[in-house]
Amino acid sequence: MRVLAIFAAALLLAGCPGNQPEDESHTGPAQTSTSASNPQAVPENSTAMNPVSPPQKDLPGNRTASAGPMTTVQLTEYAINLPDALPPGPTTLQIVNAGKESHSFAIEGNGVSQKLAADLPRGDTTTLTLDLKPGTYRVWCPVEGHRGKGMERTLAVH
Repeated sequence: MRVLAIFAAALLLAGCPGNQPEDESHTGPAQTSTSASNPQAVPENSTAMNPVSPPQKDLPGNRTASAGPMTTVQLTEYAINLPDALPPGPTTLQIVNAGKESHSFAIEGNGVSQKLAADLPRGDTTTLTLDLKPGTYRVWCPVEGHRGKGMERTLAVH
């Protein structure tokens, strides 16, 4: 019995961390190697490479429905360039400030009344999504003085 107790105590002491040096291979930062001596570091030698997966939001089943066709609206000194007519339904306007000054964009008519939240600095682009019903709309630049200089026009939806 005494021999069994001594043997059990020796096993317990061997398993205790005590004054034994710490194994740094488990506590140090992960080390990588791209040398040929590490076969996993060379892609053609690897049998367990992880494929790159697109972020979840980019998977086909997770995409949100498009807001209809995109139409470019170009703002310049003192003109708004866009088609004279658009089809009804959901539409995304890509508004581009191609001018030298800050501009903005507003649209009103047939139950729609929207404008950009802030002026668009030169060279910037933003989008505005609308659900256009058949009818006539007024579009203009709400920056002070621009509407009076010609930045206003009519848009037909049919």
